[in-house]
Amino acid sequence: MTSWSLLPVALVLLCSSSLCSLVCDLTQGLQEDFSLLNQMSTFSLVPCLKDRTNFNFPKEAMEGSQLQEDATVILHEMLQQIFTLFSQNAVPATWNQIQVTQLLSGLNQQLEQLENCRRQDVEWEEASLGSENTRLALKSYFQGINQYLQRKGYKHCAWEIVRVDIRRAFLFMSKFTRKFRD
Repeated sequence: MTSWSLLPVALVLLCSSSLCSLVCDLTQGLQEDFSLLNQMSTFSLVPCLKDRTNFNFPKEAMEGSQLQEDATVILHEMLQQIFTLFSQNAVPATWNQIQVTQLLSGLNQQLEQLENCRRQDVEWEEASLGSENTRLALKSYFQGINQYLQRKGYKHCAWEIVRVDIRRAFLFMSKFTRKFRD
């Protein structure tokens, strides 16, 4: 056997170790997304304070999730909902559109990473009842955001309020991923 024929075997052995779990580490991508959300608008929030609302981020539902499999399902749902929110609705023209595009690209890459994790994780299809409840809570949260934007006519201040709340969601996701990485 030549050394080249041993390469696939070595890669399989490496992938069965903790090195492959690095593929599922979204920490860097989440930090980049958070940074983009911070930078894409230079608009002062002061005129928008009257438009604040509580979207009831389901933090408690997610903190109850202890299993790694649940974390993957939950992160996928959150990233998918954020991607849908920013890609299907007209964001303010005053936002840096290059950064909006970069955000969407980053979200798409992270979703692909999670899909790869899912392929490695046999139990993805058998998500726990807890993760299903959390997914429903997340869908309700994002539905509330979409309804808010509609009610406000997708005006700039409404988007600014949403942007701030989504930043909070990214902070939570970062904390959530660190919990399972450590």
